[in-house]
Amino acid sequence: MNEKNLTTAYIKQIKEKLDVSINIPLVDIKNSDNFSFLLVIQSKFENSMKLTIYPINKEKIIKLNLSGLNVPNKIFEELTKILQNFQIIHTSGFLLKEGKLLYECYLNTNFSENKSEDLKTDLDKIKNIFKEIKLQEISLKPTIKT
Repeated sequence: MNEKNLTTAYIKQIKEKLDVSINIPLVDIKNSDNFSFLLVIQSKFENSMKLTIYPINKEKIIKLNLSGLNVPNKIFEELTKILQNFQIIHTSGFLLKEGKLLYECYLNTNFSENKSEDLKTDLDKIKNIFKEIKLQEISLKPTIKT
């Protein structure tokens, strides 16, 4: 992971209802039969890695990255208004790292949905406040046969 990304992620198809190839039992996930995929988010720290796993029903979702230096407090309200129209699966929250304000979230939408155009339009309104606004589609990771 580079310094602009707080996390990396991929989507994995559920092949068996009890386990996936990363050997994490899924029996404790409520209504796991209702989901076809897992969103696996990896957060890397200096001496460890954290995995967060969400059952989802889409093989593609959108990841939003924001970074900036002197971000005014009012932008948090504006960003909240933008994102309230989307289902947020996961968020890093705002993090100040080496003088930069960083934010990431994973949205339960993808680029082929009309809502993604609304997101792009709304983010264009605040693009001058952030140094970087990046939208990335996270998709199904090919299965590696062993």
